[in-house]
Amino acid sequence: MPPLNWDNFARLPGGPERNFEMLCRGIIRHNYGSFGVPQALPNQPGVELHLKLDLRCDALGEPGRWWGWQCKWYELPASGALGTTRRRDIEKGIRTTEAHVPGITDWVLWTRRLLTKADQTWFAGLTSRMALHLWTADEIENLLVGQASVYRGTYFGELVLTPDMLQEQHEQSVAPIRERWQPNAHQTVDAERELRCMLGETDSWHALDTLAADIRLEAQAAEASPPVPALLASELKEALDAARLSADALEHVAGGISDGDIDLLRDELTSQPRDLPPSVSTAPRRLRSGNHRAGLYVTNVVAGCREALRLLADVEAAFSSRIVAVVAPAGCGKTQLAAQLTSAIDARPNGVLLHGRDLHANHTLDNLAGRVAIATQPVQGMERLLAAVDAAGQRARHRLPVVIDGLNESEDPRMWKPLLAALEATLAKYPYVLLVCTLRQEFINEALPDGTRSVEITGYGEDAFEAIQKHFHYWMIDATDASLPEFLKHPLTLRLFCEVTNPTRQTVVGIDAMPGSLTALFDRFLDQVAERIADLSPLAQRYYAQDVRSALTSVAQGLWNARSRSIDVGELRRLLGDELRPWNQSLVRALEHEGVLLRIPSESGGAYVPVYDRLGGHIIASALLAKHGQTSFETWVRDPSTSALLAGDYKERHPFADDVLFSFVGQVPRRFNTKQFWQLVDEPLRSVALFAAARLEAAYLDVATVDALLDLVREGEPGLLKQVWELRGTLNHPLNAEALDSVLQPMGVADRDLFWTEWVRMNQNEILRDLEHLSRRWRNGGTRQGDVLRARWVMWTLTSTVRRLRDQATLALYWFGRVDPGGLLSLTVDSLPINDAYVSERMLAAAYGVVMSHQLADTTFEDPLQRFLAGVANALVGPYATAPTMHHLSRLYVRGVIVFAAKFYPGSLPPELCGAWSFTERAPVNPIAKSDPRADELK
Repeated sequence: MPPLNWDNFARLPGGPERNFEMLCRGIIRHNYGSFGVPQALPNQPGVELHLKLDLRCDALGEPGRWWGWQCKWYELPASGALGTTRRRDIEKGIRTTEAHVPGITDWVLWTRRLLTKADQTWFAGLTSRMALHLWTADEIENLLVGQASVYRGTYFGELVLTPDMLQEQHEQSVAPIRERWQPNAHQTVDAERELRCMLGETDSWHALDTLAADIRLEAQAAEASPPVPALLASELKEALDAARLSADALEHVAGGISDGDIDLLRDELTSQPRDLPPSVSTAPRRLRSGNHRAGLYVTNVVAGCREALRLLADVEAAFSSRIVAVVAPAGCGKTQLAAQLTSAIDARPNGVLLHGRDLHANHTLDNLAGRVAIATQPVQGMERLLAAVDAAGQRARHRLPVVIDGLNESEDPRMWKPLLAALEATLAKYPYVLLVCTLRQEFINEALPDGTRSVEITGYGEDAFEAIQKHFHYWMIDATDASLPEFLKHPLTLRLFCEVTNPTRQTVVGIDAMPGSLTALFDRFLDQVAERIADLSPLAQRYYAQDVRSALTSVAQGLWNARSRSIDVGELRRLLGDELRPWNQSLVRALEHEGVLLRIPSESGGAYVPVYDRLGGHIIASALLAKHGQTSFETWVRDPSTSALLAGDYKERHPFADDVLFSFVGQVPRRFNTKQFWQLVDEPLRSVALFAAARLEAAYLDVATVDALLDLVREGEPGLLKQVWELRGTLNHPLNAEALDSVLQPMGVADRDLFWTEWVRMNQNEILRDLEHLSRRWRNGGTRQGDVLRARWVMWTLTSTVRRLRDQATLALYWFGRVDPGGLLSLTVDSLPINDAYVSERMLAAAYGVVMSHQLADTTFEDPLQRFLAGVANALVGPYATAPTMHHLSRLYVRGVIVFAAKFYPGSLPPELCGAWSFTERAPVNPIAKSDPRADELK
């Protein structure tokens, strides 16, 4: 066996001093850990590691012998002599050990090089009740045998993993999923936070230091309180002592996590008590019963101590975890989490990412480990890979993740259970490794050993809004004021939505570029899948995009003809011509990997279903439309047997009936330019199809469909009002704010209040948040295409009976007028004929505020002001006024604008308004009959 290459060791990351200590510590644990319990407490005086023998050991002696090691790398001078300072430190270590660990019988100074003869003589002459020993690199060479032999490779040879090697390996692992993993758009969820706690990332455990500071603060307050009777003084002292011990423990553990020494951390946690003494637990009650002020603070102290015990137990559970499963439904971001978790951060290098799909039915974990290469050589065995990662983690002072992504994507997921069960025991030797596996819920019982710790992802949850913001920022999508679809809270559909909305990411796009239906979303997604499978297909088995499309058609026909939600794996491989292909070259595996098909357990060994029911309906509808021409399709869809499949009772309906129907609505206008699906069918399909047509893009809506949808809006259909809200600012869309205006404008107040104003009231909280957002954006000068349409929509919320909402809408309109005064003033003129005084009054108030803000000469403002005053004159003044008003506040606003314009912009005042109103005249805007008893009041 070649000698140890100490020059390579000295160049390892982490520094030779720490690495030497970690190497020696690992050798002791591997060789002698079974004869006693090695301990390495933080800040241990004199020795870094000590071991009391419980069993007889040939090398170390009989039970009761207690060994301690001080490991020193020592960059010695050319003479090789220790020197005075080092000699003094060694002697101090011996005396410190005698004082603080008096039971130690054997004290070892372990250095790399053999000491000089003079230093050996000096060391032998030291007096101590302990037996003193000198160990060197020779002992390391001799002890690198058995279980410890792996250190020969991980510190000196072929298993040395450097940060650069780990980064290169990670780049190779994420290359096949690079299209799906976008680090800049990644959103951390609770499951990832929990995993990062297990990895010991310092930011994950900031609660330790925070709680320690809180406990100390409360203890100080208790000490500063008035004295308590002697009978209670001892209990108070015990509580305060417990508080200090708890705070010390929290800080020591936080320091251990920060330092990245898991051995020290584990020993520190093991030494902590599991509960508070009874006298400490009862101290708050006894102090409070005597109305002592200290009792209030001690109550907080004891609560903090209990919280400390819970937090320390959480730390212990986190760092004792060896295998963790990430369980999530399809498309919830398991692969993205795997790629992100194994990415390097400032504090640690990359982890290792493996893909479960690479495990064939006749493989073992060693085959999977062989996909990782160190210095161009494949790793020979999973344990060797774990040892290499463990040593890299020791040098980086951090646990490193080894992630196996997609257990359910392997050829036979049932193989994982015994393999992982055996690996659990192996991982006990490698505390710097956390093995993470990802899989879907359906495969938990098949693939995971019983009792495996798991964390679950159900979607973005409370992080959905932040995730959407990140994705839209990365994909350069301006969704300002859009009421976004609910399905964007799902990770996969959010990503697909962004890719379809702005595939090139070269310029910012708005809501008008967003897909109006899932049809466009799925079409683009399936095209990308076909292209990716074609690009990544192996040379031994080439596929082209058309092969993938044909395979999807075969899957759709199989599902439709069998009236089933799933296809058994054997039948599916037969349909796709996959029976004779190896698993890693099969189309079934490729479609599963790309997220089109999902495997589910079945009695026959597994079956496949579409990843989403909507996607299943889409590929079935595509296949049916391709099978039938336009004429044939119209005949087929009206056939009673087809109607039964799409809208029959439970026994007749196809499992994907609703999804196929939804997809027909989106696809028929694309294929049959002059037809809408709702026009081809009778009830009960007709109403459902018409309602679904509201989600179509503007390019696929015709006059008849828009008219029918607006009729539904007039009837107060809540779903369509929500859709109009989503589309309100989309230019040239037939269901935007102008469509709403055309519906609401001619209505009577009572009819409008029945459906529109009531709908606004029912959704007031969401609408209020929307108005607040608009106010902030417009106040900051932010303008977007379609803002005039959004302002028109805001104008109609002024009919609301909710005062707070009307006030917020008025404020939003004012700030809109500040960035687009012409837009607001024009909109105000349009509002004057509306038969609801709430609207015109508030619009005039917002306009008045905007006009008053232009007291400095502004030539760009004079023209919109002149048009506004002309419109006001036409609407309010004279016997032919189109919208005469007797509303007192409205008249005051107009009068103020007239006076303002006469002073600052005299050229903008129309002749018919000159002298019509002033603050000294009582003449109304519109002549009022003198017989009207309210004339004086109205003036």
